[in-house]
Amino acid sequence: MTRFVIARRAADDNAVPAVLSRPPKRRPPVTTRTFDFRRSETAWTINGHPYRPGVPLARPRLGTAEVWRLTCDFHHPVHVHLAHFLVLARNGRPPAATDAGWKDTVDVRPYEVVDVLARFDGYRGRYMLHCHNLEHEDMAMMAEFEVI
Repeated sequence: MTRFVIARRAADDNAVPAVLSRPPKRRPPVTTRTFDFRRSETAWTINGHPYRPGVPLARPRLGTAEVWRLTCDFHHPVHVHLAHFLVLARNGRPPAATDAGWKDTVDVRPYEVVDVLARFDGYRGRYMLHCHNLEHEDMAMMAEFEVI
């Protein structure tokens, strides 16, 4: 068992700020894209393709926002690297309270359509979009997108 021994005393100058953070400004979307997560005859795919290194499925511009429509045939927790997003709708209806706030992963249930408003801030480059079910990731259910 590890034991920590405090050897000296020090003043605690930590303080909780009055406002922890401010929500980012919501931008209007410049386009809508659809990403369909589905099992094909040979692999788990996005838009009909297993992972293809170097072939981005989208090229959003830095500093913009887009609506990404996520559809599926199975339960897929969809994770987007770099881009935080807000859940706008589930099957055309307002999202549940559990969908509130900025996210990087959203639970998409079988045959559900989830619209998210993704913002692309920070850095240009290539990033991943994938299902967070480990077996699906291992079977190539991922894609690149490139922020330009």
